[in-house]
Amino acid sequence: MERLRGNLPILLIWLAVSAVLILVTRDQIMSGIGWDPDDQLRMVQLRDWLGGQSWFDTTQYRIGEPDGQPMHWPRWIELPLALIFLLFKPLIGAAGAEIAAMVIVPLLTLGVAMWLVAKIAEQVFDRKIAILAAALMATAVPIVAQIRPMRVDHHGWQIVLALAALWTMFWPDKRKGGLALGAALALWLSISLEGLPLSVALIVLLTVRWVFKTEEGVRLFWALLSFLISSFTFYFATQGDFDIATNYCDAISPAHLLACAAGGAVILPAIKYLPSNIPLRIVALSLAGAAALAVLYSFAPQCVGGAFNTMDPLVRDYWLVNILEGLPIWYQNGKTMVTLLGGAILVGLVSLLYMMRSQTGEFDRNRLFILGYAFLWALLLSLFVQRATAVAAAFALPFMAWAVHQAFMGARRIKRPVTRIFATAAVVFLIMPGPLAIALFNGISGNDRQEETNSKTAICEDNASFAQLNSLPRSNILAPFDFGPRILLMTPHGVLATSHHRNDKAMADQIRIFISAPDVAREILEAHDIRYIVVCDDEVELEFYAKKHPKGLWAQLVKGKKPDWLQPVHMRDNPLTIWRVAGRK
Repeated sequence: MERLRGNLPILLIWLAVSAVLILVTRDQIMSGIGWDPDDQLRMVQLRDWLGGQSWFDTTQYRIGEPDGQPMHWPRWIELPLALIFLLFKPLIGAAGAEIAAMVIVPLLTLGVAMWLVAKIAEQVFDRKIAILAAALMATAVPIVAQIRPMRVDHHGWQIVLALAALWTMFWPDKRKGGLALGAALALWLSISLEGLPLSVALIVLLTVRWVFKTEEGVRLFWALLSFLISSFTFYFATQGDFDIATNYCDAISPAHLLACAAGGAVILPAIKYLPSNIPLRIVALSLAGAAALAVLYSFAPQCVGGAFNTMDPLVRDYWLVNILEGLPIWYQNGKTMVTLLGGAILVGLVSLLYMMRSQTGEFDRNRLFILGYAFLWALLLSLFVQRATAVAAAFALPFMAWAVHQAFMGARRIKRPVTRIFATAAVVFLIMPGPLAIALFNGISGNDRQEETNSKTAICEDNASFAQLNSLPRSNILAPFDFGPRILLMTPHGVLATSHHRNDKAMADQIRIFISAPDVAREILEAHDIRYIVVCDDEVELEFYAKKHPKGLWAQLVKGKKPDWLQPVHMRDNPLTIWRVAGRK
């Protein structure tokens, strides 16, 4: 009962934040469609599984027919979605149950994340600041962008697992903390290898303490053992077999597991039995690393160069380098940089630097170091991978809460009423400097009005436009990469490719269709049995093709030079541009 009362403030805050998020996202909720292609394809994958496709088979058979597209997403994320869907389906029908799942699961994810932030914050600060840190999650733009109604991709659960892993670093019972840490990291990497850099960072911290500070390494030993066992368990639970000949570089594969086992066979006995001798521990660590790399190179040499090392060069040059969320922060526009970094991350960084310089005994230096180390690692990573800003913001929240609390208490101590009011109001800018700065800039420059006038593409990409495609006979469709998941979700049609890299051969063919001469494009279309081409004229992807290849198919179509084997298809009040690919006579 005492524990429930202690968590009651966080529960009430979560309920209030959830209500606000439902209100501000009501239009997206009413649409029944996820925010982006990943959310949409996740729901397609859920439908396929609930429709009878094997738990172990995540192939999308309507992408790149007849072979289909292998997906790198295990089904862990679909479990809570399926649970909510099956619970609500008898009550409100399949369509309503899908929407319920897409609203409830992200909000539950948010609740868990808020609770974990509070648990982490109270390791360094008092309970009031911990509760404030949980509440401030609602102001962290990078986090809310990934955990909100209708956002059902895996990024929200990655934030939760990152917070869970960091929390275990504070557990006083090193054995239990190590076991929990290893399991959290294993599940995180089972969901996505995007968690690898921060997983390595936490293990490196424990390793350095074992090697150079001659600690007993209890937490490190159990973390590595737990990670090894959990990784094998999660792999078998999602794959069903262990084919050493099939190794993907973008997800945990047999080669990765065998490499971990080889390294573990060396380092685990070393941690357990080696004396407190720094040179011996360095040698053991080196041998473990060499063994792991040797095994990885032996079974999957293509993966040594990275997750996208085997990608078709055409896809890399025309698609991968244009995925902004995977690029460094300096490739983003100014508004994006300010919005993502100008809130919790900036305030958290300044607060951490101040605490490091402070000579007071207000903070537990060891705990502050762990939290600061994790935050700085996450911040460094977010500079090179934009979507990593969400985890960096989550780690920054305890520091931000401390700064906001200090600023508010300082403002309340001001005696002059007018000055006190303005100082208290200024705390709001401390909470959300990035979004407020952007709002001020837009108000002065009029950019909001300019963006409102540029709505032609938004109208073209409206869900009602795609729903009308159901009137066409079941066919394979060529459409821009980001259109594919919505076509799969809303129609029975197949598509050549989507914005998902394992199908890079079909992605390359799709690019070639748009950039090649019409006769060459026709041959590729026929090879894939494509019957329709569906586009929006102002699509950025297509503009890029036309600019680079002025003699390609799409550039010719923009100029009005239509080959005779493309026949326009007109649908009433539908802004999509649709052509039917005529067969040869």
